[in-house]
Amino acid sequence: MRDFNALNDLLFKFLFGHKENKEITLSFINAVLELEGEKAFVDLRFADRELDPEEENGKASTLDILCMTNDETQVNIEVQVQKRQNMRQRSLYYWAKLYQSTLGRGENYENLRRTVAINLLGYEYLPLSGFHHMYGLYDETGVHRLTEDLEIHFLELPKVTRKDIRSMRTLDKWMAFISNKLSDEEMEAIAMSEAAINTAWDKIEAFMRDAGQRRKYEQREKYEHDYVSDMEGSWKEGRAAGVEQGIKQGMKQGMKKGISQGRQLGIAHIAMNMLRAGTPIATVAQMAELPEAVIQKWRRSMEFRLHSGGNFYVDERV
Repeated sequence: MRDFNALNDLLFKFLFGHKENKEITLSFINAVLELEGEKAFVDLRFADRELDPEEENGKASTLDILCMTNDETQVNIEVQVQKRQNMRQRSLYYWAKLYQSTLGRGENYENLRRTVAINLLGYEYLPLSGFHHMYGLYDETGVHRLTEDLEIHFLELPKVTRKDIRSMRTLDKWMAFISNKLSDEEMEAIAMSEAAINTAWDKIEAFMRDAGQRRKYEQREKYEHDYVSDMEGSWKEGRAAGVEQGIKQGMKQGMKKGISQGRQLGIAHIAMNMLRAGTPIATVAQMAELPEAVIQKWRRSMEFRLHSGGNFYVDERV
């Protein structure tokens, strides 16, 4: 069974957000944090969180799964299918809210718990190669880590590349499985090499055989496709409208500028005729509604042209 989208909200939550499947979630978290052997998490519990009504109706664009491991590390897995504005600030803000929530009123700061945010993205985000990057709190040399309490991971599915299964780490296998880019034979080989992935494969098959679950899954897929299509259509319409408005505005401004320049040129010629007739500069300035300095400049220019035998020139830059 190859036709599945693991980032579908309902399917992802079914796989990674239920206590019956916690071995799957543990395997994925340990793979992201590169924990093996005695350092690996061995148990977790999920936070009680009510289902968002919009998520149930297929209107949510963000899914997050919050759990606490056996050493009280708080881990939040967030799935982002569509690009978000201000992703850096948003990730740090929600990490901070989760970190703060681990401290009860009146408790000592030492009771704050390590908080790990895992952002699983369906699009390219960071200007770096490789699909996995972790951010912590380090000094300017990048050598000393102030605390392990802050840890934010970004996993970018479009950057997952094909490689020899024999050289894959556990995280490589999970990302290949979630991205669903491999052949049936490769997917089966990955599933056979990792017990948790094999369990996830079986769970997906059971999920898809359930008519009710399948219907909700397809409704969510339709919503995502419609959303992307609508957004692209709105962008194209907005761009076309912007170009049209720009042309109209340019024409309007051009006409306005032309009228203004023509008016200024007409005033200049009338003023010159008045100067030729011997009208005082102060009077010409008053009639033209211009500073006397401008009229004096025109008069000097007129006298120079007359003495040099050239044609009279009017400076339009009033």
